[in-house]
Amino acid sequence: MSESIWTPIVRHNVRVETLFSAFNGVFMALAIQASPMIAVSAVSASPIEVTLLVSAFPVGVFLGPIWATLGRGWGMRRLVTGMAIVGSLPLFALAWFESSWAFTAFVAFAQVMNSAMRMGQSSLYAVLYPRPVRGRVIGQFTFWTYLTMVPTIFVAGWWVGRTPTSFHVLYPLAGACGLVGAWFYSAIVPPPTMTVRSSVLSLRAALLGVWKALGKDRAYRVFQVAYFLSGASFFMSTHVILLLATNELRFRPLELAISLTLIPQLILAISSPLWGRIYDRIGILNCRVLISVIATVYLLLYFVAVIGHCPVLIYLGSALFGFGNAGGQLTWALGSSHFAPTPEDVPTYNGVHFVLNGVRGLLVPWVGSMLLYTIGPWSLLAAALTSFASILVSLRSLQIQHSRPELA
Repeated sequence: MSESIWTPIVRHNVRVETLFSAFNGVFMALAIQASPMIAVSAVSASPIEVTLLVSAFPVGVFLGPIWATLGRGWGMRRLVTGMAIVGSLPLFALAWFESSWAFTAFVAFAQVMNSAMRMGQSSLYAVLYPRPVRGRVIGQFTFWTYLTMVPTIFVAGWWVGRTPTSFHVLYPLAGACGLVGAWFYSAIVPPPTMTVRSSVLSLRAALLGVWKALGKDRAYRVFQVAYFLSGASFFMSTHVILLLATNELRFRPLELAISLTLIPQLILAISSPLWGRIYDRIGILNCRVLISVIATVYLLLYFVAVIGHCPVLIYLGSALFGFGNAGGQLTWALGSSHFAPTPEDVPTYNGVHFVLNGVRGLLVPWVGSMLLYTIGPWSLLAAALTSFASILVSLRSLQIQHSRPELA
């Protein structure tokens, strides 16, 4: 690897964004991952309030084209730093508020702002980090995010289980970590060639950008279809396997936590740097094929585990899920920068990506619930078939890439 790639600016940006990722992992653990559990355990949130918490981040990603247009006007670094600050400050109010509606409102707002922050962060990857090492750099960031996220979730679960009012301390802590992360991100140094292009903030501009990325770019459109199917298989099954493991396999809370949370997230953290190297070696489309194959296998393991009453397959399937999801996190972050014709187009492509993620996150879980209600455990097989369809579409993406060498 040429030393010219690792310029002082690149090395500096890797250091400060690694620290940002570590502190952001604590913020995300409490504001996103653990918030439904804490809402139920600590403030007796209603089912509607829990649903609002689960839906808040997908609602935020629906605003992807608006975030993209805003970032192009402000500058993406300012968008990340500003939204990290704005999203962190309301969490300090939970040191005093007791009601479930206040908890839901403040945490949901933080999640929406986090979607804007992630838009800006992923949009900058293409200009901050050279393409030959981009995969391993993002893999390092993912590793540190989950390395702090996983223990935070379990400390929060243990502490709230013993002392429900501990959320008065946990959420100001999350807010403080968010502010520290924003401070580190503000130290990002843009490369000398990076320019900021202003843009009029309008719905029309956002819609035109969507048409440019999704309507005209066939390669990106097919990639998004494959990605949508792969993600749909996850959203169809993630809550279904939780219910089936509880009702059919009689998993206790500790077994559920270990099998469906601890194992996949630990493996995700550990394998993220490896996926970074895989990405740099074989490219994003080959990665997507491999990820969809892994997803199909782990969903089939879940299905056989429930049908055959073989709990050990749940643990094996979750390990595969964590490994595949590490690659999924990487390709989620870098897909738009791979296809966008220029760095200036990355926010537009990210806007499309975020909207489709929002659609998937809001609608597909209901499909999984309806399938569970109508065909029971066979809904897991339906999810596996959806993932298999993603393999076929991803192979079609590879064919398109071969006809367009600039995408290789």
